[in-house]
Amino acid sequence: MEQGFEPKIIAFLCNWCSYAGCDLAGSLRYSYPPNLCAIRVPCSGRVEPEFIIKAFLSGADGVLVAGCHPGDCHYRTGNYYANRRFNLLTRFLEVIGIPKERVRLEWISGAEGLKFAQVARDFVGKIKALGPLSIKTPVDVDWLTLSRTVATVGSAGKLFWEEDKCMAEIIDFFLDYTQQNSCAECIPCRIGTKRMQEIVKKIFNGSISDRELSLLYDFAEDIGASSKCDLGKMAGKAVKFALQYCKNDIDAHIKGSCGHTIPANPGWQSIMMK
Repeated sequence: MEQGFEPKIIAFLCNWCSYAGCDLAGSLRYSYPPNLCAIRVPCSGRVEPEFIIKAFLSGADGVLVAGCHPGDCHYRTGNYYANRRFNLLTRFLEVIGIPKERVRLEWISGAEGLKFAQVARDFVGKIKALGPLSIKTPVDVDWLTLSRTVATVGSAGKLFWEEDKCMAEIIDFFLDYTQQNSCAECIPCRIGTKRMQEIVKKIFNGSISDRELSLLYDFAEDIGASSKCDLGKMAGKAVKFALQYCKNDIDAHIKGSCGHTIPANPGWQSIMMK
């Protein structure tokens, strides 16, 4: 611990729960260090990874993200998105030299003023023990490109999966999700995704033919272009791009052996590993 060091901590607090918890802590006079700079956001799910990176690059020694408890989100699923992004972001931070201990995710309700104060004290204490943040990165890193890359983590624009996920299984899962959540308004989404899933099931038992694999690709392309809503469009695109870029997973299943691996995306790595 560096003598006299007072960490700067940015706290992104959900408007509906955690910010109210922070306010309650002050109203009830639960003491906690003044190192936290609270920023009220509509939902923890709206805290983009880019915000956290920018906070660190602007001099923050730690970042706290706090939201509603799972199941209590005002927007139903915002905190689930926050949790997913957090798990991916901690891996990303370590690559650019920021220890994952410097970012923290907590669920704090509007009635948990005491918990907010305890979390604040504990987090400030841990950051003090770590000392000031010193980011050692190559001078030629394109920060604008990096921030744009970070902004896609966990968003609808780009999905990131762990390396042990199999794309054949992801396709099946996504088509099943589409079937359960389809409004059944248009034929491409209602029937097309069902027919695609029937073909995908043949991948798992190795009975799919080249013609059926080609038909699956055609189905995906047509459904993505002709569905009325984004759910059907995304179902088509998900299958189409999986067949294009993760053919090794599909082939492994057809042969009866799944490696459960996805080749690393060279895009974001090339930015940071120069």
